Amino acid sequence: MLKIQVGPLLRSAVALLSSCLWLAGGPPADDRKADKAFKEGLRQEAASQLAQAEQLFSDAIQAAPSDAPAYLHRAKVRYLQGKNAAAIEDASAVLRQDPQSAETWQLRGDAYRKLGQAPEALNDYNRAIELKLDSPAIYNSRAAVEATVGKLKEALADYSRGIRLRLDDPEPIKARGNVYASLGRYRDAIDDYDQSINLRPGYADAYLDRGYAYGQTGDFQRATRDFSKVIELDPKYGKAYTLRGAAYRRMGDDEKAIADFTEALKYRTDDAYLYLARAASYADLGRHAEALQDRDQAVKLQPDSAEAFIARGGSYHQLGMHESGLKDRSEAIRLNPNMPEAWFARGSAYYLLGEYDKAKDDLAQAVKLRPEYLEAKDVLTKAEEKLRESRAAAQSPPAPEPPPAVAASASASEPTETAPSPAAIAEAKPAPPEPSPHAAPAPASAEPVSSVAPAEIPKPSAAKPPSKTKSSTAEAHEARGRELTDAGHLREAIAELTEAIELRPDLARAYNARGYAYLRSHDYTHAISDFNEAVRLNPSYRNAYANRAAAKKAAGDAAGAAADLEKSR
Repeated sequence: MLKIQVGPLLRSAVALLSSCLWLAGGPPADDRKADKAFKEGLRQEAASQLAQAEQLFSDAIQAAPSDAPAYLHRAKVRYLQGKNAAAIEDASAVLRQDPQSAETWQLRGDAYRKLGQAPEALNDYNRAIELKLDSPAIYNSRAAVEATVGKLKEALADYSRGIRLRLDDPEPIKARGNVYASLGRYRDAIDDYDQSINLRPGYADAYLDRGYAYGQTGDFQRATRDFSKVIELDPKYGKAYTLRGAAYRRMGDDEKAIADFTEALKYRTDDAYLYLARAASYADLGRHAEALQDRDQAVKLQPDSAEAFIARGGSYHQLGMHESGLKDRSEAIRLNPNMPEAWFARGSAYYLLGEYDKAKDDLAQAVKLRPEYLEAKDVLTKAEEKLRESRAAAQSPPAPEPPPAVAASASASEPTETAPSPAAIAEAKPAPPEPSPHAAPAPASAEPVSSVAPAEIPKPSAAKPPSKTKSSTAEAHEARGRELTDAGHLREAIAELTEAIELRPDLARAYNARGYAYLRSHDYTHAISDFNEAVRLNPSYRNAYANRAAAKKAAGDAAGAAADLEKSR
């Protein structure tokens, strides 16, 4: 709270200035009337009667138009009433008379911050600090703005200064924890959340943020306990149900996830994301009709969401409604033709329906948009193989009919491929719903990672993994692990890369490679853990940062993904 001491010298200066204005031809100031209105305004301000105080300060200004203290206090009560533009006008009037007033620069900066005018707010806060204003509020306010514009290191430094100046305020400590979380430093974030909860045991937002941080470290048991504590403190906290439902999904308990998403929808009825999250759990349980209902609602709420159309298309395919499924995936492409997941989703559906020419075209476009899109490359290769087989069959003479007594059968070592059933159509699912619980800074992300997980494509004709050979060095295990990953044999790849790490725990490349195999397996917790170790061992490992950005975004941490993407450039 801004406190201004108006001493007799300042009041005398105002009176002298008013006299000068009168001598110059301006209207004479009524100092007695102005002083009376100003003092009564201060009493009303102290009593939190802000509207009455504003009127009294206006009366003082009308009686003495150059009364800087009256302008300053009117700016203050206007700010407290949310009249930020008017507060900025009054503070500017004060600064024209007294540009050395650090408190006024801070007040105007606060008003700019409320209006979302970050550059102007930062400029005013910087000026206040240059004028030797050294208070917790000024550093915490500047940190808050720095965080919103992605200046995370600067925000950490300012929050730390503010906290040192006042150690018993839980709010800036929690805010610093949010910045740590945005940087992917979840253990540091948890330490700050612990401290803020110790200072304020009923701090629901701190429990919520700590639960989110635990979830990002893969500790879903502690995460659910924290979210449950939030619900105990505030049974109508919709976001707590959303995040607990997400944690239950990651723990494989879709029934509890559905119950929480359903409860969250009571408080956030227009949240398309929640419908998609609940639909994903319904689909995992084979309840495809209910999944379709939720995805249909998501499309109605967000008719411009390519992700919602991809997901609904998956439900249509699961229910055998392939024409509708293809139509939805075509609509996703129309809405976002630069989204590789949309092309992949439709291409995978074409592949499973046996339309290999169309599948090839769509999958090639997905790979063109994202050259490192390995899932799309895998299915594209299979589509091309099918087309080659079809051409070869068309060019070869018809095979003779087998004798009636002999049934045509496939070799046990080369199983034939059967047409996929409707239930085998790829199900495109939204990523587990783990939105950040706080307003974390989110610089524009350029990495081509969608919130929709790629469809899982069956690999009926996948080549068998090459037989394992004895490897004596970590590098050999790493190379083999990478080969297996490229071939789509992810479990075998993870085993090889684990051997490499056991032989050489300092081999950053092996951690990065194993993290990538986990990423392709949709095991984002283990993927992030491996990428963390890779960048710890090699802080300039750009590819590991890029991979971790993809994993964080797939896990719902958009702000953390954006921060990692910056490091990968």
